Amino acid sequence: ETNDLGFVASLMFVLVPTVFLIVLFIQTNSREGSS
Repeated sequence: ETNDLGFVASLMFVLVPTVFLIVLFIQTNSREGSS
């Protein structure tokens, strides 16, 4: 029996900061490129 809630929670715990860092990285690059 797999704990789906625990799996989703750990997946979100990994994905959310990763996506946040990627978006922040892209925004910084586009900002430097446009100026």
